[in-house]
Amino acid sequence: MIFTELGYFSKTHGIKGQLNLKCLVDLDLDNFNALFIDSNTGKAPHFVEDWQETPNGLLVKLEELNTIEAAKKLVGKKVYVDKSIIIESNELTDWVGFELVDKQHGSLGLIKSVSDNGAQIIVKLYYKNKELLLPLVEEFISNIDEEKKIIHYTSPEGLIDLYT
Repeated sequence: MIFTELGYFSKTHGIKGQLNLKCLVDLDLDNFNALFIDSNTGKAPHFVEDWQETPNGLLVKLEELNTIEAAKKLVGKKVYVDKSIIIESNELTDWVGFELVDKQHGSLGLIKSVSDNGAQIIVKLYYKNKELLLPLVEEFISNIDEEKKIIHYTSPEGLIDLYT
């Protein structure tokens, strides 16, 4: 079994041992029946008795965890699942080939690659024979034309000039 970090328990819910699980990746909920939590002897399995999707993540009830006191001991702990139930997302690669058009500089070129550094999505492209690494964050995107594969972008003042 290959473990993949799913997320962490953010807080308890109610008095019967339920926990809010913040998920960092997409999960095949049809096959979500066990999770693993770090313990002194490795990753300890915990079986999921019940779960419910909420705006704050998943509300999870684990077997044999029936009190708020027991649940509190798991708050902040990282949660792992078998990699086979993680839904691999190609969301990042979907932007490759889109043209990035800046409000001030015009066309910056085609996006060559996309990466996620944990804090934000970074796109790589070439403008005037220089490699640009730009944050693709909501605040800088004014419009996305998926049909024409164009992202209209407003770069922070001076960012493009740093590269050229």
